[in-house]
Amino acid sequence: MKTWLILLAVACAHAPPPKPVAAARPTGPAPDAPRLIDLPPAILYKESRELMAQGRWDEAQKRVDAYLKKEPKSAAALFDAGWLAAKRGDAKAAQGYYEQALANEPSHTGAALNLARLRRDDPAAVEKMLRAVLQARKDEPDPQVLDALAAAERAQGKLDDAEQAVRQVLERHPRDADAYRNLAAIEADRGHVRLAESALNNARKLDDKDAGILNSLGLLALKRDDVAAARADFEQATQLDPAFAPAWANLGALALSYRDYAAAEQAYSKALALDGSRWDAHLAHGWALEGLHESKDARGEYEKVLAMKPGQEDALFGRAVALKAEGDLPGALQAFREYAANSKATHVKEAKVQIASIDMRLKNPPAAAPKPAALAARPAGPAQDAELDLSKLPQGTDTGPSGEKLPTDEGMGPGASPAPAPAEPAKVPEKTDKIPAPAPAVKAAAR
Repeated sequence: MKTWLILLAVACAHAPPPKPVAAARPTGPAPDAPRLIDLPPAILYKESRELMAQGRWDEAQKRVDAYLKKEPKSAAALFDAGWLAAKRGDAKAAQGYYEQALANEPSHTGAALNLARLRRDDPAAVEKMLRAVLQARKDEPDPQVLDALAAAERAQGKLDDAEQAVRQVLERHPRDADAYRNLAAIEADRGHVRLAESALNNARKLDDKDAGILNSLGLLALKRDDVAAARADFEQATQLDPAFAPAWANLGALALSYRDYAAAEQAYSKALALDGSRWDAHLAHGWALEGLHESKDARGEYEKVLAMKPGQEDALFGRAVALKAEGDLPGALQAFREYAANSKATHVKEAKVQIASIDMRLKNPPAAAPKPAALAARPAGPAQDAELDLSKLPQGTDTGPSGEKLPTDEGMGPGASPAPAPAEPAKVPEKTDKIPAPAPAVKAAAR
């Protein structure tokens, strides 16, 4: 199957506790309750970063929140809060913190780049935001922001504008590997696969430790229908950087396209453990789980998709199928009706068939088996006491095939929809693998 781009956390005391000793009761007025130590803002910020370095996200978030109560307009602390929220899987909160950081410091590069990654589904808004950052830094435009701008313009089909942004980077920074990666993506969109591969090979010469380059080479191999080469590139990318989520997701998409549900589920589990912010990865993981007949877990993934992207039609259909597989017919009936009413639904006819079938089953439940007491009350007679005489049944040998339609795998995912194609990650430098640099010089790590 030809695969295309889609895509995209007791010690027990054996001795009895000592009896409390009664303290002398004071005769004067009751003293004030003890207060917690009021730490200076600088100490709170220092402690938050130490906790971040240790990977203790929840504790670090508390320190940052305490700091922001004292310094609510600190762009550096707002950036850290956004970074921590993203690490804890709260993409919505992360986006809000990054927006506040930019509102207080319009030239904050790190907040802009990470916000662009979180809002990749709205490239027009990302382009507007990045242009505002470049305007604030017009004397010295940041190449990473220009690279992100090129990616946003390319996502909107503005290939000439995207190429212009790339050329602007290469004029000042001819050894910018990200610019070559963007150029490769632009040429690929134009249908120039060989030119795209040439640009990626230039990028690889400049940065042979970037797993994203190998991932992009794998996507180009898919455009040439070379699945073996694509799989090799994706696997090499995961070996080079085991924390690079897009390569794991693309391996999952390849496995899903060949109905290798076990391999697909393992790959998507790794991808989501590294980056749980992509709704399309949750959707594909749900399909893999459904293929393994793990309906309850699959429904959990579809629910996550709908929380991230309300009304997503494939998740609506998958949830309905999962509810039916779980035996929740009333829930499945309602879910299929919700899917059929969706304006983007593509399997309305199949949904209506399911609605009619479930409705009939609910209105005509199977007859209950007679109770043992009722059986005992029957009068005994020859027909009941004698053994069954099988010799009186037809003894033909040419019975022919059953007229009942056998079950198929077509219920997997959204009807008979093909497996999701590997998703090319938005070419925006991500900052999810390193702790952000301390204020005031906060920079985002390029991916």
